Amino acid sequence: MSVYKYFGIFLALTVGATVQAQQCRLDLKLGMVDDWPPLTYFDNGKAAGLDIEIAKKVLGSINVCLTYVKLPSSARALEQMDSGQIDMAVMVSYTPQREKYGYFSIPYRHEKMRLFSLLPAQPIENIAQLLDEAKTIGLSIGSFYGEELASLARSPKYQEQLVGISSASRRSDMLAKKRVDFIIDDQITGLYITKTQGHDQIKLWPYVVHDNEVHILLRRTQQNQALMNEINLAITKLKPEIDELVTKYTHN
Repeated sequence: MSVYKYFGIFLALTVGATVQAQQCRLDLKLGMVDDWPPLTYFDNGKAAGLDIEIAKKVLGSINVCLTYVKLPSSARALEQMDSGQIDMAVMVSYTPQREKYGYFSIPYRHEKMRLFSLLPAQPIENIAQLLDEAKTIGLSIGSFYGEELASLARSPKYQEQLVGISSASRRSDMLAKKRVDFIIDDQITGLYITKTQGHDQIKLWPYVVHDNEVHILLRRTQQNQALMNEINLAITKLKPEIDELVTKYTHN
């Protein structure tokens, strides 16, 4: 191969890299829980999952690139956003207390928080009924499960029965080993782990713990306030594609 041909290949690769770099007008650090399949997780070192696919689709459409920061829990995401170590988080439920950390996007999907147990599913009136029967419940650290559970968590009577467990796979493992009596997880995650980790004995309970919408959370800066307007427009435009992704993950 001639030196001119080598130079041509080098020039093409260089131009291609430059064009790709120019397409990213910003690079945001997205903090993600590293073990919450199939919503957010790392696969051979690469960020993956439903909410990561949605973030890539939305941010990519406005030429913003993402760098992924591995976090052990949802609580850590808020801490690192507060200290400026990350710029963005996904799959965030709205609460007034969380507004101090950043700007909330319009909702991009719904989540359904449900009980899972080795016990046969049965109707219950409320979660306090289970706690009054001395049952223990494993929860994601820093996640919001609705006002009912938040109220119970504030009660000294029940605090020792609500067990913080960092990762989704560990929650299911502790349930399978009878270290806790129940876990609460996003329905998509609970059914996925039951299927993929061979925990067929784990049963979904019909009681609605919390149904709500989830959002992108963007760190509070003057620049990000304008960027959030673009993100909201992108979510609106891409909603049919986002809904299609959610359906795929739900059915699978």
